[in-house]
Amino acid sequence: MLTVLSVILYTYLNTSRVVLMLCEDIMGKTNNLVIDKTSRYLMPAAELAKISSHIVTAGVIPFQDKARLERYAMEVMQAYPQIAMINIGDENGNFLMPKRLADGTIATKIIDRTVSPPLTTWKYYNHSLKVVKVETSTTDRYDPRTRPWYKAAKKTKRLCWTNIYIFFTDQKPGVTTSYPVVGAGGKVLGVIGCDIELSDLSLFLKSLKIGRTGFAFIFNNQEVVAFPDTAKLVDYGEDGVLRPVYLEDLGLDNVTAALRQYRRLGKPKLTVESGGKRYLASFSSFPPSFGKPWKVGVIVPEDDFIGAVKKINRRALIACLMVLVLSSILIILFSRRISKPILRIAEETDNIGKFQLDGQLQLKSNIYEIQTLLAAIDRMKASLRSFTRFAPEQIVREVVVKGQEAMLGGERREVTLLFSDLRNFTRFSEQTRPEEVVSLLNTHFDNMVQIINRHHGFVVDFLGDSLFAVFGAPGREPDHARQAVSCAIDMQLTRTRLNSESAAANLPPLEMGIGINTGPCVVGNMGSIMRIKYGVVGHAVNLASRLESFTVGGQVLISESTRQAVTDQFELLGPLETHAKGVESAIQLWEVRGIPNKPDKTLPPTVPGLARLAQPIQVHIRLIAGKQVSSVPYEGRLLQLSPAGAELETKLDLDTFTSLQVEIPGDTEKSFLIDAKVVAAGQPKSSYVVRFTGTDEVTAEALKSWLT
Repeated sequence: MLTVLSVILYTYLNTSRVVLMLCEDIMGKTNNLVIDKTSRYLMPAAELAKISSHIVTAGVIPFQDKARLERYAMEVMQAYPQIAMINIGDENGNFLMPKRLADGTIATKIIDRTVSPPLTTWKYYNHSLKVVKVETSTTDRYDPRTRPWYKAAKKTKRLCWTNIYIFFTDQKPGVTTSYPVVGAGGKVLGVIGCDIELSDLSLFLKSLKIGRTGFAFIFNNQEVVAFPDTAKLVDYGEDGVLRPVYLEDLGLDNVTAALRQYRRLGKPKLTVESGGKRYLASFSSFPPSFGKPWKVGVIVPEDDFIGAVKKINRRALIACLMVLVLSSILIILFSRRISKPILRIAEETDNIGKFQLDGQLQLKSNIYEIQTLLAAIDRMKASLRSFTRFAPEQIVREVVVKGQEAMLGGERREVTLLFSDLRNFTRFSEQTRPEEVVSLLNTHFDNMVQIINRHHGFVVDFLGDSLFAVFGAPGREPDHARQAVSCAIDMQLTRTRLNSESAAANLPPLEMGIGINTGPCVVGNMGSIMRIKYGVVGHAVNLASRLESFTVGGQVLISESTRQAVTDQFELLGPLETHAKGVESAIQLWEVRGIPNKPDKTLPPTVPGLARLAQPIQVHIRLIAGKQVSSVPYEGRLLQLSPAGAELETKLDLDTFTSLQVEIPGDTEKSFLIDAKVVAAGQPKSSYVVRFTGTDEVTAEALKSWLT
């Protein structure tokens, strides 16, 4: 069935495509034919108006010689049957108009304004151009100088076309082309125009054969110029006056649907649906040299071209169904022999999906395909068992789901790196029972990993009480920088919540610092044949680790590259500048404070609870470089104080992230030492906000004595 249906579908699509290509070619040629026919039909009148103007201008037949002008105009009309009327007017209002009558004869209207009142003469000719009747009148108020065809040619001094209008006598649509007669000095002496009936164009469109029921039409922006059904060319307006019919008034839903889609999409070739049928539509514009914004439209039902193809495919489908019935009977009989082993194989593959890879399926079958499938399943189980020796099951499962091969190799990709580290955890672990240490650490990592997974991150490694995660790998995440920063905010807020729970259980709080950097890294499976690990390496990793080392508890620092990636999506403080080992130039850092307009996503202050001291506390300061504390003390004063930090005034010029040891006098003569880090410059420049980085119960009580 699949084979037959595939052949039918392939044949149908390709046959339909070829037929539709031929259809589009026919429609395109029809458009060109209509444009060419219309141009050949209309342009001679324009050329005649222009040539006639030059004849008068050159004095070959001057305006004053009405008899010769009349004779010339009538002979032109006999030569060009599409010209219904020739209008010749001068600046004095004199007018000559040969007009083709319904029986094919010509009548001439002459208005002479050299006499008063103006004299209007009608002369009627037979087919041999012999006068058979003459009428005169002095009541005609027609003045060619007020007509649009005259005024337009006089104003532009070039060839002009009027809009479509209904001829008064024949009540048929037509247009007028006119050209000025220009004398010496560029003065307009008069205008010559030709009226052209458009009914012959409609008859030409009616004669076109486009499919079985397709048709072509000519239109401008709103009005129908020519249509195969001439009865649809004119309509009565709201004022009861005949006017050219509008496109929307044709009453043809397929034309309306095609035009609406053409105007919306601007595509010259379209497929539209109307009345439950599909239609092919093609539109072409007349060339700019034509001078009018006319267009040609062709509408053809799709079934006119591919209806026969559909009929053949229906017959083929019936044959296919007959083959299917016969095949189904044979398949049912044959499937009884293979259903049992297939069910066993299905159970085994379900176990593989659950990563139950032990044991081997004991099954024999005389069917070659089943034996091949059994061998493939055994190889797959052996491969997966081998793969679990190189990587944890979580990574193996993800690799299997995504269809990636477990092999050494990597690729360079821009990712965002996140390092987090618990502050003073070593001191805490030395003073706390191992069971509590393990419980707190596992709870901490469990919460952090859940948050990282929720933000589409991947935990690369655990380093003691530190955590290293990457965003944008293994799976690609175009928004990896924003995900990483949002994740860091949630991690710090969760750490604050966990500290509240620890306090209720009389456990000490844990603080965490987070550093984030974005940059190109090599990501992929790394290690050896004996052990594969998904890793991330590159300078960006080292820089992210450096950023984490600059942080204090509760702080999130991001690099300049990460800031550029997240733009204005977060509230940031900075830039903060510092130097790091292995980095030549200064590093610009930014402290993340939260997400704008989301109070629940705002981090607590880096140094909360600062209180102004009634009397500054005189302290001694020593600089810390690496693990060395300088032996030279410097004078300083604490202006504000809290259990977490202080505002320090000193004459030293300190950089942000400078590590200090502050010697603070106790409530007795004995002083106590506390490590601190500069987190911001205060006001004035000689003062700095420092964050205490190592406090125990003794120093905490000593600090409280200064705050009470």
